[in-house]
Amino acid sequence: MQEFQLKIVPTDNNNFALELYQCAYKKAGEKKRSAAKRIGRLKGHALVQAKQAVYDCLKANQYDPKTLKCDRQTPYVLNEESGVNLALLFQTLQPLSKPERIANIAAGVRSMSNEESHYWFAKVSNGKRSQALKAIRVLLGD
Repeated sequence: MQEFQLKIVPTDNNNFALELYQCAYKKAGEKKRSAAKRIGRLKGHALVQAKQAVYDCLKANQYDPKTLKCDRQTPYVLNEESGVNLALLFQTLQPLSKPERIANIAAGVRSMSNEESHYWFAKVSNGKRSQALKAIRVLLGD
């Protein structure tokens, strides 16, 4: 199973951003994993619009959503299913600013099946990133 980490990055005035990292697999014979790769970052209006998806992800991984505060130091460790859904959400919402599109895409990603979200994550991660992100935004944004 692939592991993901959700980290809180404090910003100004008790606000924060969330960063999602994909942890590398530990290879046989190695003592340490290689560094985790940052998948995306959400802040501001996009984070506010996607908060329910983040809360659902935390609950699915036995975390209390009330612990999501700017002073938290420890990252949340997420399972593969939750991590893939959040990764897809973070990457599709990152550049957007229209609240209605953000809400539509967040709802669409939350309603995806595990297989569908893995399909889109593979497209974004291993295929042609910009084309896959554009396609999912068009598909879910309206």
